[in-house]
Order: sequence, then C-alpha cells, then structure tokens
Amino acid sequence: MKKLLSAVLAAAMAVSLAACTKSSVDESIPADSSASDAVTSDGTSADGTTTGGALSNPVKFTAEGDIDMEAALSYETDFDALKASLAAKTVDLDKPVSENALKNENTMEVFNYLRSIYGKQILSCQQQMDVNKMYEDKVFYLASEDLPAMRGFDFIFCTGSYEDTSMVDGAIEWGRDNGGLVTFTWHWNVPRDINDSSQGYAFYQEDIINFDPLKATTPGTKEYEVAVHDIDKIASYLQRMESEGITVLFRPFHEASGSWFWWGLQPADKKLIKDGTYPETYQRLWYMMFDRLENYHKLTNLIWVWNGQSKYTTVDPNTYDIAGIDFYADKLDHSPATSKYEELKSYTYEGKMLALSEAGYIPDPDQCMAEGVTWLYYMIWNGDFVYEGTGGMPITDMKGTPRPNPERITEELIKQYFSSDNLVTWNKLPQFRSSKHDLPEGISVWNYFRTQ
Repeated sequence: MKKLLSAVLAAAMAVSLAACTKSSVDESIPADSSASDAVTSDGTSADGTTTGGALSNPVKFTAEGDIDMEAALSYETDFDALKASLAAKTVDLDKPVSENALKNENTMEVFNYLRSIYGKQILSCQQQMDVNKMYEDKVFYLASEDLPAMRGFDFIFCTGSYEDTSMVDGAIEWGRDNGGLVTFTWHWNVPRDINDSSQGYAFYQEDIINFDPLKATTPGTKEYEVAVHDIDKIASYLQRMESEGITVLFRPFHEASGSWFWWGLQPADKKLIKDGTYPETYQRLWYMMFDRLENYHKLTNLIWVWNGQSKYTTVDPNTYDIAGIDFYADKLDHSPATSKYEELKSYTYEGKMLALSEAGYIPDPDQCMAEGVTWLYYMIWNGDFVYEGTGGMPITDMKGTPRPNPERITEELIKQYFSSDNLVTWNKLPQFRSSKHDLPEGISVWNYFRTQ
C-alpha cells in the first residue's frame, strides 16, 4: 500500500507542479508586504472583505522571503517544562486543546460543531490529489449532486525543494467560498542526506541516507535547523489560512506506528522500547511541533489530530482533540472497521473523538451507527481509490468526466451512503460564519458543459 501511495504522490507531484508554476510565490506574505492581496491586521483584505484576521504571532521572514532563522532559533522547546505543564492541566473534552483557539470564533464554531455531531453522525471526507481538476469530487457529484463535507490536503509540496502552494490555495477556496471543512496532513520531505543537499529530499525512510529524527529536536544540529525552518514555514501557511477564517484539522506525523516514514517507529526504536531505553523520538517531534505552533506562533485555527496509532507513540491528551487510525483493507470492505475502532480506543484518552483518518473504502454509515462504531469522520484516499484510472490518472470521457472505480465504489452505493441521515455531506453542513456555501467553481463549470 505504501508503495502505491508513493506512486500516486509522484503522479500528483508531476500534475501539480506542471499546473502551478513558481508564480505561486510564497503567499505567506511578510508583514511589511505591499502586495495587493495582503490581509491587514484587522482581518480586512485589500478589497474590503472582512476575513477571520491573523490573531497569531507573525512568522518572521528575511528580506529574501525565507524564514528568519536567527529569530526562529531564538525559541527552543523546553520538553521537561512542557510535559510538566501539560500533565498539570485537567483534560477538558468540551474545549479544544489549543488555548489560542478559544479566542477565535471560527475555530470554536467548527470545534463545537464536531463535538455536537460526534456519536450521532459521521463526516464524509475526501483526500485531494489535483485541487484544480477535482476528479474525485466529480465522481461523487455525478452520482449524488453532492460532495464530501471535508477535504483532505497535504503540505507535501510546501517545504524541501518545492514551492507549490496550490494545496493551501485550494483549502482556502474550499473553506472560504464553498463552506467545506478542511484537514491537512504533512508528508514532510527532509534532506535525504543532511550533509549533501544534492541528494534531494524524501519522506520515506527507505529513501533517507542520513537524517536523524532525534537530532531534529536537538538544538545545535543540522537536522534541528531543518525542522525549525520547515515547521515555521508551515506555520506561515497555517497563519495565512487563519487570516482567511479557515479552521484546520491538523494531522502531522501520521501513521507513526510503522517504519515507512522517517518519523515513524523504526526497528531500532522497537528494540529500545523493549529494552526500556527509547528516547521518545516520536513524542519529542510531536511536542516540538505542538509547542512551536501553539506557544511560539500562537496559532488560533488548529484542531489537533493525533495519528500515532500505537500505544508506544501516545502523547499527552492535552495536545490532541481527535485520535485517528488509518486502515486500508486488502479486499472490498465497506464494514465499519470495528477492530480498528476498538484498537484505537484502547490507547486513546477516554472520550476523545475518534476518526478513520485514512481509508480505502467508505464505511457503511448506517452499519457504523447500528454497531456503535461512531467515527467522527472517515477520509478516503485519492486517485483510483475513487475513480477508475491508469498510471495515476483518471479515465474520462470527452467532457472530462471520470467514473467510479468499480473495485472500490459504485454510483448506487454513493447515492445510498450520501442520502443516509447518518452521514454528513457538503449539502448537509451548516452555514459557518466565516464562509459562503457556493458550489466549487470547478464542479459548477464542469457540470454545465457536461450537461450541454
């Protein structure tokens, strides 16, 4: 499955970078920028439109537009003090773990909505590949005249050797103009060899030559400088979304139970765990990310999703709102994934919202509720997990219309699931205060020409 994901992401990269040239200049605009689309401190765009406004501490940039590393490195995470502070706090399930979020009405509106439906309905979600073509969404709209309620995006192209913000742009448009919910993961590309930048970047561990995850949380190392730079770069994109009123369900360091990503548990880590000498490399990465975004940048638009999916990667419950587990069945399976639900519950703080944060098949929402498998949301992966395709690209008719992958889903099943009262789709979402609720332009234009 992970090899398949690699091929799909490679295809997505080619499509995305071809469609979005480097004219998608870093749009995390420094505070002194005079760009016409800048957002002022009171949250008003140049055209006078009121947005959410940037409530957090501005990320500092150099005159060349890169992260100001002198400023960035001046802040360090005190892991012992942070963990002690977190342990001293009472876990309050009715509030987000982000204290900053309490002052952002947009974030609180989304958080309270999630809490209100949890255990009663399931949110539908679809991971995006090409945010311009929207092939996955076309499959759903063709069958149901509806869309998934939430879209999944990825910071994969935002750091390392890439300068592509199309995912960020797409998330803002989806949340602001279309009224959909937004979740982000991060396939974090780091130098394959920390001492040789010519070796390129990677997120799969098997492609890494020399990059030590523990050093990524250790000041004074090259890995640490990379980590600080990249986290702050992502903070600038999150801050841009904050300025547009977009709340983000943020899922960093996902699938950490496996060894396929550089941040995941490696065979050597599992030996150290057995010996009782594991330095909590994963936990340090998580806490450093949480600390920089919450206590240094003070972002107000985050709802945290922990996807460590192992008792050995557990983190303090005051650092996540939702716990997720990913599950790709090896054959046709629209069941609730009950065993995965129970597995996730077994090592998650009691009462936290639980999500099927990645899946290969849509779980039957009615069966889920009937059996008490109350996922907050499911997220289907992109590409041929939804549409019939070849080489990572969809098979379409002359008007650009894809068709469902019959090995995964059918139009009849989409109609059945999307009409269920147990499933929240885009049409069933409430009108959030900071957004419109217009049909995405790409879907509207495609649908117009499709019917002519």
